[in-house]
Amino acid sequence: MRRSQDIIEDLNYYRDARTQRVCEGQWYDDICERTMTATKELITHEDDDGEHVETFTFRFCYRVCGLCDGKGSTVSAGIDCGGLSDQDMYEDPDFARDYFGGTYDVSCPVCNGRRVEPMINDTALTDDQKRGLKIMEEDAQCARECHAERMSEMRMGC
Repeated sequence: MRRSQDIIEDLNYYRDARTQRVCEGQWYDDICERTMTATKELITHEDDDGEHVETFTFRFCYRVCGLCDGKGSTVSAGIDCGGLSDQDMYEDPDFARDYFGGTYDVSCPVCNGRRVEPMINDTALTDDQKRGLKIMEEDAQCARECHAERMSEMRMGC
């Protein structure tokens, strides 16, 4: 049986926004900045012949990275995902100096330090692109449900 403190630390880590965004991955498979298009292969349906995969192409634009807020770096999730208190900083002033000084920062895992991330330009989607986007949203919802189930299992100590 795992210690409850270990379970809490794992829960904190996997519930952290930085960890969740990394687990989600990118919404695209390939990207071309020259044409400002991105492609994504999606399983559109399954039948007796197996899975049918289609490639969808989307126009994209850039937005400020939602994880690092455009800084290009973030504190490593393993350092503060369980939360830090004033007491942590008071008891270890060297840690506080290093923490606020960026010693524990890592390149943002979402934008890879570029400070921006691509997002689908949904101002003029075709019906086919809307279908692809719907599949992507359904896949993301399924992943969120699986994550919630895993978090529930972790809380029970499984």
